[in-house]
Amino acid sequence: MTIERNRLKEIVFAKGAEYGFGDMEIYYQADRATSVRIFKGDIDAFNIVERAGLSFRGEYQGTMGTAFTEKLDEESIDQLLQAARENAEVTQSEEKTELFAGSESYQKVSNFSQQLIDTDSQAIISTALAMEKAALDADPRIEMLNSCALVWSNSELLIVNTKGLDCHTASTMAVSQLSAMAKEHGAVATAYDSGFTSRSLDDLNVSDFADRVGRDAAAKLGAQTVESDNYEIIFRNNAMSTLLQTYSPIFSGANAEKGLSVLQGRLGEQVAGQNITMIDDAHLPGAPGSVPFDSEGVATGRNEVIKDGQLVTFLHHLKSAKKAGVEPTGNGFKAGYRGDLTISPNNLYIEPGDRSLDELIAGTKRGILIIELQGMHAGSDMVSGNFSLSALGHLIEDGKVVRPVDQITVSGNILSVLQNVEAIGNDLRFQGSGRGACGSPSLKINSLSISGK
Repeated sequence: MTIERNRLKEIVFAKGAEYGFGDMEIYYQADRATSVRIFKGDIDAFNIVERAGLSFRGEYQGTMGTAFTEKLDEESIDQLLQAARENAEVTQSEEKTELFAGSESYQKVSNFSQQLIDTDSQAIISTALAMEKAALDADPRIEMLNSCALVWSNSELLIVNTKGLDCHTASTMAVSQLSAMAKEHGAVATAYDSGFTSRSLDDLNVSDFADRVGRDAAAKLGAQTVESDNYEIIFRNNAMSTLLQTYSPIFSGANAEKGLSVLQGRLGEQVAGQNITMIDDAHLPGAPGSVPFDSEGVATGRNEVIKDGQLVTFLHHLKSAKKAGVEPTGNGFKAGYRGDLTISPNNLYIEPGDRSLDELIAGTKRGILIIELQGMHAGSDMVSGNFSLSALGHLIEDGKVVRPVDQITVSGNILSVLQNVEAIGNDLRFQGSGRGACGSPSLKINSLSISGK
């Protein structure tokens, strides 16, 4: 019989002591996701996926042993502890691993909605159908939707150990996903986007969302390349968020210590323009990566990573913080109970300004509005900061959008981009639907190299 979560720690720790373990810790995670996919007015797929599992680590004769299980009955717990003890017996490590006793306090984070949990399947299906209709109605040139889906999920996380740590949280999320294809005179263009909410399906605003995706696809029709040259560049909020997310590993304290970041050795230096402030805020209302504690049980908070262009802090988990001689920032991350511990932002974003996207465009003499970047990981280097990425967008002349642009490559350096921001939009937007999400407003850059024809 499956053990109730509230009794889980008592049983594991009691049995663990019998197996000879000293300090012990369990990391329990349970996820439930339901998805519906729509195609041509019908339900194409309806799936429910449930996963739960437990990782255990315990000190045995001076060595830390680990093991995992997906079954939470007493027999499986015995097998888990036996496997962890055997792991400790064969592990050879001179590095002493200590369990974290917990932070002094934890701030409550509102990322759970009973309303979202109680949403019935028919409401989800109706919302997905409305999203499909809005996308198809966005422009007469929308030929079809490559994908139209809604996913709603709830997750539970428990981290508890014998040193005093006892953290528990639950979260909900609904995600809209849409890909539209437009066609005219034999030319084809596509656009993809996603949206999220942790509160209510109504917050997804699927009609407006779908209309925007449809219009984005249609606006790309007839795209052509441009002459290779340096142009004023506007990264639309979604494109800049994607670029920031790609380069988020450079803010890891562990990567900097290992020489895997362009920011190595630059703490306290001016690495961006004075108009740039970058924040990682795990408590930001409405943001996708909000969480009260990280994957080690360290309390999360608000950290100014870059302040007025100056690099103020790296992001740390317990180990990297200890090496650097600083306090952990609450950025330890595991993708699941079996995942390896890394460092990840929670909600990393560039602080918005006061200019609308239309105002940024109006202030551009000869430039390109970049709305999509491709080939992110192959075309970006964390150590040098250099990037060379395929891009899609629109040509701007004398403050007006002239025509769509494709078959171009934008090249530069992430720090140079941040150092040459001429104007900042007021349209902050996040990419991603969980921890590690990154956000940015639209940014206007003085000049970047564009390779076209």
